[in-house]
Parts: sequence; structure tokens; C-alpha cells
Amino acid sequence: MEKGFRTIRRVKTDEIHIRDPFVFPYKKENKYYLFGTTFADGCGDKDPIFEVYVSENLDDWEGPYVAFNPPKGFWGVRHYWAPEVFEIDGRFYMFATFKGGIGEHRGTGILVSDHPAGPYKPHSEGPVTPKHWECLDGTFYEDRNGQRWIVFCHEWTQEYDGKIKAIRLTEDLKESYGEVIEILKASSMKWIRPFRDPRTEKEGFLTDAPFMYEAKNGDLIMLWSSYSKPNYGDTGYGGYAVAVARSKSGNIDGPWTHDETLLLDRNAGHASLFRDFQGQLYISVHSPDTPHGNERALFIKVQERENGLEIVDH
Repeated sequence: MEKGFRTIRRVKTDEIHIRDPFVFPYKKENKYYLFGTTFADGCGDKDPIFEVYVSENLDDWEGPYVAFNPPKGFWGVRHYWAPEVFEIDGRFYMFATFKGGIGEHRGTGILVSDHPAGPYKPHSEGPVTPKHWECLDGTFYEDRNGQRWIVFCHEWTQEYDGKIKAIRLTEDLKESYGEVIEILKASSMKWIRPFRDPRTEKEGFLTDAPFMYEAKNGDLIMLWSSYSKPNYGDTGYGGYAVAVARSKSGNIDGPWTHDETLLLDRNAGHASLFRDFQGQLYISVHSPDTPHGNERALFIKVQERENGLEIVDH
């Protein structure tokens, strides 16, 4: 594992300031690798990087190590957000959000390494999301026919009505091609509220963090996040939330339905799923979402029911 300028420490989960936490369990080593949004925009004379922590029990971690240190001239200059790691064809691919230079859009690029902790190197030629769109939070999905996809958010900052879309990837994961499939648009959800960013003086319906999961009953489930209306969910907070969309056909082109009940409505979100080495399924989120600076990784046990996923502890 590659050391950077930050001191390597042993820390508990609740001591790590992180957004968009993603856990990659590596059975070969019986270790968990934790990625997320940490040093996203750089600081002082240090450029942005992706970092990684390592654990044997999901509670005691060592890090941060450097997972990706961008080479000179790399297209992404800031907004190092939401890294997710997948083992594909014996190598490890990181799907991550980057913002290009002045006048260039945000998008998801793909990095590659021979070890889940890195170091990662650029793999795709720039973003694999459409270059004329403002995009983020791309995730990987391979369907039952072996077709590879990236599922991503088309940003509310460009669209006003944020959307989640999918596009095919080439077998070598170098680029995308073909027709874009629209999975959902945010304003059609009865639970969602408009999001306003006073810094840009923009308001719109936000979409974040798609994550794909094939359920035992054959449903293709997608988790995603946005901001809920006050008093919609179980706490009345009206904060960052996790919603569930499902394709009963098991296909990425749907048709998609949307659960009226939010999976999590407690100022926590940007969800992904993983199993521990005993087979227990967990949802990983950052909590709280606000106030900024307090975000920590939270791992919550979930189980599959006949009608979908259910949280079994908090």
C-alpha cells in the first residue's frame, strides 16, 4: 500500500471524516478496504487524491493510504468524489467522479490497479459519461447477458430535474457507446423536495449515488439518494435519504417502479451494499449528511425480504 503525505494512524470508524463510503471486501486477504470522498479538492500545495483505509473487522482501520495519485496532466483537476471499486477480469477498476478543467464538465472516469488498494492508474480516456453532460456518481453493472454498463447521475445543475441514466460500456471498459437509457427523473418522486445551492443561486431536483443490486427474487434493485420532504419519512427530518427503485424484469431498461417507503430517511445516504466475510449484508452510508465536517461512515445490517431490502439494526 502506498503512503502519502498524511500520517498513517490506527483509527475507529467514527474517527474517519468521509463522505460516500464504499467498502470492498477482499476475501483473498480477509481484509476490508474503505474508499470515499476525503481529500477531494486538494489543499495548499497538495493536489486532490483518493485515499483508502484497511481493516479486518469493519471497526478498527489503518490509514489513510493513497489509492490514486493523479499523474501530471490528468484530466480531472478537482471534485474527486465517490470512488467505487469492482473486481473485473482479475483486475480492480475504480469508477470515480472528477471535474475537468475550466469549461469542462464533471464526469465519471475509470482507473485500474492490480490490487484493490491501488495504486490506481488512468484507464479510460477521460470520462466515460457523455462529455457534453454534467455527470457524477457513476457505478458499474454487468447484466445477465454479460453486457457492461455505467449507471450515473445527469446533474440537476445542468438539467434542473436531475436524472439517473445508463449507457453501455465496451468490453475493455475504455469508453461508452450506444443509446442512453433513462431510469428515472427526480421530480416524479412524491417524497423528494427541491434542493437549493445558495453559492450558485440554483435550485433543482437532485439525484445522487445509484448502486445496483440483484435480489434473490430476480428484481434488479437500484439504491439512490436525494433530499426528502419534511414529515415524509419516519423521523420528519426532511434530510438526505436513500430510496429504492426496482426493475421486476431484472433488466436495466425496466420497466422501473419506485418504492413509496424510503429505505433510510435519517440525514444519511449515498448508499452501497457489501457482505462481510460471514455473509451478512450491509448498507454503507455517510451519516450525518449535514452539518458538513461531521460525516462518518456508517454500516447498517440489512436483509432481503419478499418485497425487497429491510434494515435490521441502526
